[in-house]
Amino acid sequence: MGNLRVLQLGALVLNLLAVGINAQDSITLNNYFSNEMVFQRNVENIIWGYGTYDGNVMQSCVLKDGDKTVMELKPEQVSANVWQVKTTSNVEHTRCTFTFTETLKLEDVVYGDVWLCSGQSNMELWMQNIENSADEISDAVENYGYGVRFTSVANFVLTEPNPDHNQDMQLPWSRADDGEAVKHFSAVCFMYGRNVFDVTGVPQGMVDADWGGTVIEAWSSQDALDACDVPSNSEGDQNADTVLWNGMINPILRVSLKGFLWYQGESNSYYNRDLYNCTFPAMIEDWRAKFSQVSGGTNIEAPFGFVQLAPWKPDTDENGFSVIRWHQTADVGIVPNPYMRNVFMSSPQDTYDPQAGYPGGVHPMYKQIVAERLANAGLNVAYGQTEYPTYGPYPVALTQEAADAFTTVKLEFDKDLQYLVDAEISGFYFCSESAVKCDEGTTVNQWMEVSKENVQQVDSRSVAVDLSEFGMVLGGSISYLWRESPVKALYMLPIYSDDEFRMPTPPFKYDLA
Repeated sequence: MGNLRVLQLGALVLNLLAVGINAQDSITLNNYFSNEMVFQRNVENIIWGYGTYDGNVMQSCVLKDGDKTVMELKPEQVSANVWQVKTTSNVEHTRCTFTFTETLKLEDVVYGDVWLCSGQSNMELWMQNIENSADEISDAVENYGYGVRFTSVANFVLTEPNPDHNQDMQLPWSRADDGEAVKHFSAVCFMYGRNVFDVTGVPQGMVDADWGGTVIEAWSSQDALDACDVPSNSEGDQNADTVLWNGMINPILRVSLKGFLWYQGESNSYYNRDLYNCTFPAMIEDWRAKFSQVSGGTNIEAPFGFVQLAPWKPDTDENGFSVIRWHQTADVGIVPNPYMRNVFMSSPQDTYDPQAGYPGGVHPMYKQIVAERLANAGLNVAYGQTEYPTYGPYPVALTQEAADAFTTVKLEFDKDLQYLVDAEISGFYFCSESAVKCDEGTTVNQWMEVSKENVQQVDSRSVAVDLSEFGMVLGGSISYLWRESPVKALYMLPIYSDDEFRMPTPPFKYDLA
């Protein structure tokens, strides 16, 4: 029976090739599509291209259980020069070939989870530029050729949206056993996918669209900018409003995604800084809505992961990075939160890189740390594996003990912690005014550092901060890690979770009564 079924399938294939595919040879695919790509599992996927398509598409697949299927798909002509076709829904590990004409095929398409990675240069930083790059690339080639595949959208500016724009690709779809391709792909994007594949076994398709030195306004649609009353800006080439949304994101809205990854904000530390608590959440909701509407396969609440800003200049008094980190959470301190549903993050404030040049400085080489923490949080939020943490210990209660206007603050955290007495700093800062007032201007000078000897761990989940060195403190505020570069040593922030994950406590601030 097995041989008979193979013969029947073979006859069907020949028949379809002979009479079912009448498309003109002049049709082409959008540049996003190439062999060895990943389609989103469990939903329909759209394939689109250019020309007039009057034939059918043959979809031949090997299913997860080894069974084979062949079927015809009918394209639709959506405009005079653009056609699209919807594939069937398939589970992970299904592998398909799509035949359009005798000479135009998509082969070795695997179903898994597709993530869109975007942002500026820290997302762009290639695998060949990270710490231990040779070993990481060798590991990728040896272990992830099937499970992690990736592609990059080329940098491009469009001043007006065009949904049918055929964007160029900097890197076509590649497998991780192509070492040369791995070298030139985003490290954070790749290693996130690698780490998730290790746990889930689901093939990961990583799509990178980034541009160094860019602001969030360039990546946002006009709808998102209008939601935050952003002042109009048509100047600055790649930093003008909407131009990267138009040129690099809008053209691939037909792609069904599992979710998004984002590493950006450095350029907004001095541009529209105090709007970022609106522009970032607005962009997240807008991307979700538009991908969901156009692709049909992207969930309206698709998981969205981001990286908080890493350290840069040591000992600077500039406050842009501190404020942006806070705004990245919609001024809550952690995600997910009521304003940022299904959002997760990585906090890398202990990855200071003293190396001059590139990489180094504002581009720390320690992207393994970033990706590991992002994957931990993503496994929780995107995959429901709650044994993985979304962030380090975070305060859930603050109590004040006041005597003669001197205050000791006791912070109770949501999980067991370890307070490192040998860290460079106490981690805590005091300001005599409200936390919002203390962040006005461009410096952290109002935030005074608490001496190390005045902070101690009380028990497994609480820390006491003695503020008596500041005299009258009632009506002031307290913060944690409120510096661009809090520490200079790896893994040496004051507070980490006391478990196998050692996730750090992200920055926070509170007003005192």
